[in-house]
Amino acid sequence: MENEKKKALRAQYDQRKPDMGIVCWQNGETMWIAISKDANADYNSSLFQLKLGSWPNREMQKAYTENPEAFQWSLLKKLDYRERDEDHSDDLELLFLMCQEEYPAARKMRPGKR
Repeated sequence: MENEKKKALRAQYDQRKPDMGIVCWQNGETMWIAISKDANADYNSSLFQLKLGSWPNREMQKAYTENPEAFQWSLLKKLDYRERDEDHSDDLELLFLMCQEEYPAARKMRPGKR
């Protein structure tokens, strides 16, 4: 019975359709943005790393360490997609470029990546 329950939960997880798009951490007027293929997982991961003090973007880490209450997270732009298993990299890249145009002062959340 337990194995059947685990299989059912795994199948449900595999069929989920996570929010994809551009995520943002904001501290006052300062914004850091990145592409995300699973916004909720990225939020949990980045918050954990920020609290631990191990976020790869030193500027963002320093700002978080100085005033964590001032940080706000959001899914800035959500990608509308139908098929979970398709490659959405090009669409996410275009969405990122659109966000850079809309928010020219936004900084990259992850050094060397979008």
